[in-house]
Amino acid sequence: MNEETNTKLIQQAYQSIKTGDIPSFLDILAENVLWIMPDMPNVPFAGTWQGRDQVGQFFRRMVEVQNVVEFEPAEFIAKGEKVVVLGHFVMRVKATGKVSRSHWVHVWKVDEGKISYMREYVDSLAVSRAHSPAGHLEAAT
Repeated sequence: MNEETNTKLIQQAYQSIKTGDIPSFLDILAENVLWIMPDMPNVPFAGTWQGRDQVGQFFRRMVEVQNVVEFEPAEFIAKGEKVVVLGHFVMRVKATGKVSRSHWVHVWKVDEGKISYMREYVDSLAVSRAHSPAGHLEAAT
């Protein structure tokens, strides 16, 4: 597939996620997709997820613990089978009431018309702090 087609597939992925159509999103993933979030203390959806079922669990866990205030992919950069997306988010953590905000970078890989890889780069300290009880991780600065 070419870079334009890969970019459109990733844009479709964000649209499905934004509208809450996770089944359609999961359908465009490769069976053995690798989904990598940074390791972040107190964040129940952090870490590596492998395969469609686990990515579905990732989204269920995210929805259980936080509300999306804002999530915007802003720029798409394609090179070969990779699509890099720059964006930002604002989330409210249900358990703590805290807000986390960060710019992020997602690196996607498309193989044979399916998404086979996604890795997120984010301000992991800001996200971890929002998920941490009062006073926890405050000394880390």
